Amino acid sequence: MTEMTVNNIDISNYSARLLSYSVSGTTLTNNVSANTNLVKMPALYSAEYGTRTLTVTLTFSPHLDGCSAKGTEITDRYAAATDNIARFEAELIGKTVEIALPDGYIYTSIVTSISAATFDSSGEHDVTYIFMAVRHKPTITATVAPNGKIYCQSTTPCKFKLKVTLPEQSSLLSIMGIVVINISANTPLVLDGELGLITLGGVNKFLDSTLIDFPLLYPGTNTISCNNSQADIQVIYTPVYV
Repeated sequence: MTEMTVNNIDISNYSARLLSYSVSGTTLTNNVSANTNLVKMPALYSAEYGTRTLTVTLTFSPHLDGCSAKGTEITDRYAAATDNIARFEAELIGKTVEIALPDGYIYTSIVTSISAATFDSSGEHDVTYIFMAVRHKPTITATVAPNGKIYCQSTTPCKFKLKVTLPEQSSLLSIMGIVVINISANTPLVLDGELGLITLGGVNKFLDSTLIDFPLLYPGTNTISCNNSQADIQVIYTPVYV
């Protein structure tokens, strides 16, 4: 059974097992009015979601390249486990990683703190890692009819990607309030709200659009408006859970 993966690599590849983990609630920053009345609640203008704190403790075994450390000197066992930790942390430090845990969620994470390893007589090492993280599920790709609806599973507004293909050439396409001119037939038009790009067949199409801001998907039902009833539309997004 897979206990935890980092960038789709099972932690058993580092001779590690999951000892424990915990996930905090999401941090919030509230924009409120000044309040000199101690009885009255200040007005809430807006709230900004932050990240969660993910704490993971792993136990690293003194196995290297699948070989057992049984019968070896304790110093050799320590060295083997330390090598496993070094390999694991080389894939972690200074990078944004995707961590999958037994709760069924994926966490886009940046490590912020690493504890000193604690040892036992077997040579096993326990290390605790603390991350700032955003919780989400795997990316969803859904086919939607023009002016059809999609149910967004996110609990917060999220960026998304539209992939639109027309069976015939069109001088103008309007989708989600964005107008793009001169669309070739059978050539994917991609409006990528995550990367901030508009391309047609991989070629920049930004200047042929009226885009000011990319639209967002909102929790619940969203309508994908489109003026071309023959358009083949795919909506691609990652459901985020705050």
